[in-house]
Formats: sequence, structure tokens, C-alpha cells
Amino acid sequence: MQGWKKTALLTASCVLIVAMVVVWFWVDLGTADGVASVIGASAGVAGLAYALISGNGTQQTGPTLTVSKTGKATATGGGTANTGITMLGAGQQVQARTDETGDAESDGSGDANSGIRLT
Repeated sequence: MQGWKKTALLTASCVLIVAMVVVWFWVDLGTADGVASVIGASAGVAGLAYALISGNGTQQTGPTLTVSKTGKATATGGGTANTGITMLGAGQQVQARTDETGDAESDGSGDANSGIRLT
């Protein structure tokens, strides 16, 4: 949660708490109980609406992969060379980023990678 959202949430919570205490002292406890029920139900509906609109908890994201400043990958004779990341990526969302990767060279029968390979 971002800093301004935390501040807004704490401020709104404090205002609601103070408002409920004032109502409890101002009116009888029966009325205060009704007011607290309405405030609680309203907060619950607002929280549900926020969760549905923002999509929190519904998105399943995979790992974030970063490869940076790798060396040279050379594969010969049908071999495999990798100076980055190789992982099984089927069926999941993966965020990947490369930066300043090295050269990947193969003699034609080899397999060279200096970045990210999802298999």
C-alpha cells in the first residue's frame, strides 16, 4: 500500500472512531448501537467495492525475473550454454527484464542463451 493511501486510511479510521465515541456520549447506547451498525456495514460494503474495483487478490502473477550484465554464452557440439535464467514458465505470468546481457554464440548444433529462457 502506498504512503498516501496508508495516511488516508489511518485518518479516516481515526475520524470514524472519534465520531462513534461522540455519538455514544451524545445519545443513548441503543441509538449508538444502531449508528455503529450502519457505519460498520457501510465500511464493509466500501471495502468490498474497493477490492472488486482494484482487483486485489484476483490477479495471479508469477515471479519477476531480472538478468543483468551477464557474460558470454558459447555452445558447441550440440551442447547448451546459459549465463542467464532458465525456468519452467508454462501456465503462469512471468515478468522478465534483461539489461546489458552478454553475447550468445552457437556453432549451429549448440544452444546458447545469455538472457531469460522460459521452457
